[in-house]
Amino acid sequence: MSNLLNKNPKKKLLDRGPNIAPTNQFKMESVEQTERVVAEPVQNSEIKKAASSERKATSVRVRKSTRNKLNALVSLNKAETIDDLLDIMIEEYMSANLLKDEKKQFELILELYKSKG
Repeated sequence: MSNLLNKNPKKKLLDRGPNIAPTNQFKMESVEQTERVVAEPVQNSEIKKAASSERKATSVRVRKSTRNKLNALVSLNKAETIDDLLDIMIEEYMSANLLKDEKKQFELILELYKSKG
């Protein structure tokens, strides 16, 4: 019990470094100016939004052998990316194998999927 009463004063457990101050202080005027600039190009943001949803990355399940073949074709510089390579392959398949009515059907189905996503 005597040890509890004769305890040393508290030690500093945390050694704090020098005071850090921000280099730029917040000003409400700068925020208002940027809001004005951002509010003007509404049409551009709508176009960017549509384009960004089309470029959104997703995954497709394929066999490893198919993935390796696609990577090999990209390595041969047949396309810049696998996405570009698949676009080329789909266009070639459509031009060679689909009839005119099937192409129209394909376009309708594609528009349906675009509107969902």
